[in-house]
Amino acid sequence: MKSSFAFDPLLPIWLIIALTVLILAASMVGEWRGLKSSALRAIAAFTLCGALLNPQKLIEDRTPLPDIALVLVDQSESMQIGKRAAAAQTTEDKLKQQLSGLDNLETVFLTVPPGSDGTKLTQVLIDGLGQLPADRLAGVIAITDGRVHDLPEPPQNLMPDGAPFHAIIVGVKDARDRRLEPLLTPRYGLVGEKASFEVQIDDPGHDGERAMLEVHLNGVLQTRFSAVIGNKISIPLEIEKRGVNTVEIIVETVPGELTPLNNLLVAELSGVRDRLRVLLITGEPHMGGRAWRNLLKSDPSVDLVQFTILHHPGEKARVAKRDELSLIEFPVDELFVDKIHEFDLIIFDQYKRRTQRDGGRSVAMLKPYYISNIARYVENGGALLVATGPAYAGEQSLARSPLIAVLPARPTGEIDTDAFRPNLSKTGKRHPITAGFNGETAARWGRWHRTIDSEVIGGDVLMVNDDGKPLLVVDKNEKGRTAMLLSDHAWLWAKGYNGGGPYNEMFRRLSHWLMGEPDLEAERLGARIENGNVQISYFTLEDGDKSVELIAPDGSVKTVKLKPSGNGHYQANSPISSQGAYRVKSGALTAIAAAGALNPREYKHLIPTQENLKPLIDLSGGGVYWAGHNADVPDIRKITTGKKANGKNFAGLISHEQYEVINSRRTPFGPTWLYFLIILIAMLWAWRAEGK
Repeated sequence: MKSSFAFDPLLPIWLIIALTVLILAASMVGEWRGLKSSALRAIAAFTLCGALLNPQKLIEDRTPLPDIALVLVDQSESMQIGKRAAAAQTTEDKLKQQLSGLDNLETVFLTVPPGSDGTKLTQVLIDGLGQLPADRLAGVIAITDGRVHDLPEPPQNLMPDGAPFHAIIVGVKDARDRRLEPLLTPRYGLVGEKASFEVQIDDPGHDGERAMLEVHLNGVLQTRFSAVIGNKISIPLEIEKRGVNTVEIIVETVPGELTPLNNLLVAELSGVRDRLRVLLITGEPHMGGRAWRNLLKSDPSVDLVQFTILHHPGEKARVAKRDELSLIEFPVDELFVDKIHEFDLIIFDQYKRRTQRDGGRSVAMLKPYYISNIARYVENGGALLVATGPAYAGEQSLARSPLIAVLPARPTGEIDTDAFRPNLSKTGKRHPITAGFNGETAARWGRWHRTIDSEVIGGDVLMVNDDGKPLLVVDKNEKGRTAMLLSDHAWLWAKGYNGGGPYNEMFRRLSHWLMGEPDLEAERLGARIENGNVQISYFTLEDGDKSVELIAPDGSVKTVKLKPSGNGHYQANSPISSQGAYRVKSGALTAIAAAGALNPREYKHLIPTQENLKPLIDLSGGGVYWAGHNADVPDIRKITTGKKANGKNFAGLISHEQYEVINSRRTPFGPTWLYFLIILIAMLWAWRAEGK
């Protein structure tokens, strides 16, 4: 129970003040003029004014309100390193025990959850303070490793006036942690050219020593070398394919290292083609020649060089006037020797080996040396499309040249001229080049009238005729790719004959597959993060049980069994436990999916520190205390406002002594008759004094 004084004026307060001023002025005038009773009359008047103020005694029944301590528990992913999680839990338990023993104190615990962009302790602090009364906040205590990523710049005090912020740091501050620091990670580059990555190995206290670096591109080891710790390291990599190229740079771990999580740098490099250079070799003018040219010229990203044979070498030169000349000598040596490697795709369209006697010797249209160069071009990573005609079944066939080493089909010598409707094979219904044309659309395709009967010696048959004989065959040779069209009537689709067919789209997709388009790979692996799971997709031409390896950001490996979903498509979901890069592997196939960032900010620096929180601690008057792995907790005590809130072994919480009034009553300060008695005595004394 507490008592105090209060007033309940009987007249407006301004009127009482005016009356008091008037009385005071009159008294001063009276004294100046020598009136003996002016002081007594002033006492009587002041007593009357005091009575008009109606002074009362206020008696309150109060309930003390507890002070509030806000405790932030960091559960970000860096707090799961080593023994930190266990130490943090023990620290929290000890802190709860101490706080529960303090009088008139309420404790609120909030968790700092894992985040996609580092530890957001400041956001949790601001949200927590917004829900608590500032006049009862005793202070804030954070259990953390100090790796906080959302503190304001420049530093500012986020705490209410007088409330301290204390930090209890968990973890060993002198731990060793080797990590990779990315300095330059390009995101785009031209296919076939080199992109330069720059990294630095950070290992405090070990600058100048050497460590082994491994560099992987699309799951394949590219190089392994020794690098100097602390120096800038430049790593040039040739971009292999269009689309996403996954780069992994790994530095070896050392005994006693805090964690290997930040020894890995993962980057995605998008390969783009500046221009696609295509060489079209047409053996002779024919009805389908313009269809090929129109198809290639319709793509603005294609630079087309067309080599068309119009006459036989060895023919007698014809005399023509200068203004009648339309052709110049074609740079054959330059094309097929010097610059053949600059082409992304070479197309043979109805080419046949033709020779003619010239002065007692045989002259070839294209020298065998040129053909051999094209075969080597394919083996070294080039792309070749052979659109055959009747000549492929005869003695002038390319199958009788060095090119047979990279061709997936050889002719039997027979030509089928019966009309047929092209069909997708079982493999063609799955292969990305042709799978999109499956169904009713394929049933309405226009007819062709010639098949070059061939024996398949490698690769995949995507299209067949009514008798099941191959029409379209694709294959991979060493580093390159080859495709064969075993009919010269595909151009009928482009003309709309008998309903036509998907000439442009199908052969555009075929061309892009030949040039390594990742989305058209028959065997491909995909992964993405959705709803807390890694969603794995695997496309294949083969049936059977399929499984993949899932590698988590912490390096742990789990085998995931895939379920078939039809047409060579397999799927699986696997829950994720942390942010970072999840890698999926199946043989030589790899895929990567990032939960949050590929190289999480949370894993960039992992050694515990007080430096990040020090500005906030100093501005608020709090303290820093190292719990380590032993969970050492400072002595928590309550202090009065204005006193120092930190010491070597103690952390102070402010006692605000706030309360809530549950009942109150008022009683007059004195009886009414007492005021009148004082006034009466003062007036009588004044009259007596004036009467003498």
